[in-house]
Amino acid sequence: MTVLQVSSELAQTIQSEASTRGLTVEDFLQAVMRRENTLSARHKIEREQEWWLNLPLNERAKYESEFIAVHNRQLIDHDTDEIALHKRIRARYGKTPILILPAQGPREIHIFSLRLVRE
Repeated sequence: MTVLQVSSELAQTIQSEASTRGLTVEDFLQAVMRRENTLSARHKIEREQEWWLNLPLNERAKYESEFIAVHNRQLIDHDTDEIALHKRIRARYGKTPILILPAQGPREIHIFSLRLVRE
C-alpha cells in the first residue's frame, strides 16, 4: 500500500463525497480518475478535429474518400478502409486517444422513421 499525503480538509472532503455515493475512498478516487481521463481524451479529440477542419480545403482534399488519423495536430495515417486504419492505429498507439474520421469531416447521420398509417 502506498500512502498519499493530502491536507486534512481535502481528506475530509474526499471521505464525505465517497460516503455520499456509497463508495470506499479508493473506489471513489478511481471513479474520479476514470472520469477525468475520459474528459481529457474527449478534449484532445475535439482539439484534433478543430485543427483538421481548419486546414485549407486543398490540404484536406488530398485525402478525399479516405479516413484520416490525427495525433498531436499531425496527420499520422490515412486509408480508404476505416477498420484497417483503426487496427493500425491501435497497434501503434494502444489506448492513446487518436482522432479517426472521414477526411471531409464528421458525417451526418440521417435517421428516417417509417410511420404506419391505417386506413
